[in-house]
Amino acid sequence: MLFDRQSEKKYMAGMDLRDDVCQISYCRWQKGRLLQEPVTWSAVPGSDQFDIPMALCKTVGENQWFFGEEAVSHSSEENHIFLPRLLSMALDGAPVVLEDTEYDPAALLALYVNRCLRYLELAVPGGEIAAVMFTARTMDARMIGLLENVRRRLDLKAKVYYQSFAGSFYDFMLNQDESLREPAAALFDYETGGRLHVTKLIFNPHTTPVVSYLEENEYPGLFAKDDAGRDLEFKNILKDELAGHNFSSVYLVGSGFKGSWMKKSTAFLCQGRRAFLGGNLFSKGAAYGAVFKEEKPEILSRYLFLDSNKLRSNILVTALDRGEPARISLVDAGVNWYEVKCSAELVLDSTAEINLILHPLTGGREEPFHIRLDRLPVREGRMTRVRMEFSMLSPVKLHIRIEDLGFGDIFPSSGLRWEQDLVLEGA
Repeated sequence: MLFDRQSEKKYMAGMDLRDDVCQISYCRWQKGRLLQEPVTWSAVPGSDQFDIPMALCKTVGENQWFFGEEAVSHSSEENHIFLPRLLSMALDGAPVVLEDTEYDPAALLALYVNRCLRYLELAVPGGEIAAVMFTARTMDARMIGLLENVRRRLDLKAKVYYQSFAGSFYDFMLNQDESLREPAAALFDYETGGRLHVTKLIFNPHTTPVVSYLEENEYPGLFAKDDAGRDLEFKNILKDELAGHNFSSVYLVGSGFKGSWMKKSTAFLCQGRRAFLGGNLFSKGAAYGAVFKEEKPEILSRYLFLDSNKLRSNILVTALDRGEPARISLVDAGVNWYEVKCSAELVLDSTAEINLILHPLTGGREEPFHIRLDRLPVREGRMTRVRMEFSMLSPVKLHIRIEDLGFGDIFPSSGLRWEQDLVLEGA
C-alpha cells in the first residue's frame, strides 16, 4: 500500500513509461498554487541522469530481484537472469518462464513500478503523493488495461490517471509562458537508433475557449553516416515540419539529440524561434497533468485540447427538466475517451424511447441517436424513471447501460435492463 498519507500540501507525480527506460517527476501544490516546479528524480542528485532502465534481474535459485541500473549491472553475470523491455513484455501478455516458474508479465511490471515509486517516497517528504499520472507514447485500451492491472496489484492509495505523450506535451506547454506557447509549439522526440517523432501543438486564438489541436508525423530515423550528413538531414526535416505555421518554440527531446552534431539545424531552429534541448519533458508534463486533474486551475477554462484520445462532441439527451422538455448535457467534449464514466437518472414522458444528440464542438451537423427500450412499461403521468450509465469502449464507441427504476412505491421496477453500443463517427 503506497501513498496513504494526505495533507493540505499535495505532491503530484508524473511517470514517463517507455520500453527501455522510465522517468519520474514530481511537484508540490498547496491551496490553489504551485509551490514547486516539477523536479525529476535523478540517480545522481543535481545531474540529468533521469533514466531508470526498464529492466529486472533475478538471482538464480533465489527470490532476489534487482531493478533499473542494478539490474543492468548484474545482467552479464552467469547467476542472474536479465529481463529488459518490461513494458512490451507486459503488453504482449505471454507468461514469462524463469527456472520452471511461470510469471505474469503484468506482475513483473508491477514489481518494477513499485520499486520506482519507492524512489519517489524517499524523495518526497512524508511520502505524501496525492496523484500519479502515467504517460506513454500511445495510451489506448490495451495500455490502460495493463496499467489498471498494475494499479490494482500495488493497491495505490494515490489517485491514478493516464495520458499519452501528446497530452503531457500539452500540459507542459500550458505551464509555460504564453509567448512560448502560442500560436504554435513543436516537439521532436528522437532516441539514438530509433524513430523520430514529431508533435506540433497548434493554438487557435480566435475561438473561446482557445482550441488547440495536434499535427503529428513520424520518420524512420536519421541515417547519415557522419555528423555533417545527419545535421543536414535533420535540418531538411525541420524545414518541412516547421513550414505552414508560426512556431514560437521548438523542443528537442531524447538521447538522439545529445552531442555537438547539430550545427546548421540549430542555426535554422533559432531563426525567430526559441529552441530547448532536454530529456524529461514528458514526465514533467505528466506531473502538471496530475495537478490539472486534481486541482482544476483557472487556465484550464481558457483552453480546450483536442487530440486523438479526446471526445470532440458533447453528448446530450432530450429529457424533462423541472417538467419542461430540455437538452441535458451528459458528457462534455474535451475529456479523454477512457475517462468517460458517468450516470444519469431520467424521467420519460409517456415514451419507451431515449433520444441522444451528438453535438460537434468544432462545427458540423448534430447527429441524433434513438434508443428503443423494448418491453418497458410506459406509465402515464411521467412516472417512468430510468438510470443510464455511460462509458467509452474506444474513441468512437459509446457503451450505454439502462435500467428501469420504477417510481418509488407507486410503480416498482420491472427489473428490465438494456445495453447498447453506439458508434459516434463525429466524436
